[in-house]
Amino acid sequence: MCAANKLEVDAIFVYTKHGEMASLLSRNRPNPPIFAFTNENSTRMALNLQWEVVPIAFDLSDDMDANISRITDLMKAKGMVNAGDAILLVSDVIPACVTLAVYQSLKVVVIE
Repeated sequence: MCAANKLEVDAIFVYTKHGEMASLLSRNRPNPPIFAFTNENSTRMALNLQWEVVPIAFDLSDDMDANISRITDLMKAKGMVNAGDAILLVSDVIPACVTLAVYQSLKVVVIE
């Protein structure tokens, strides 16, 4: 069973450059929707073919806290998430300041 289902989150936000993590999550068929944020147009187009993945063009930065804040504000404004929703945040974006061995991250946040 997918961790997102066990955690009972309302949505999954994936920060991705090449779409690998969003594709892996899609294969597990989680109950919550998967929103994949990428700054690569080819990745966004390819993710349209993945099960239950909603690719969204977004200029990602190395500052994950800033990404989280900007994206949750955007998604709230679009009515895609609401205050009180639990969101699973997953990233396969490699920040410039870390090694390849430590780039994947997972975090659960509640939207304020």
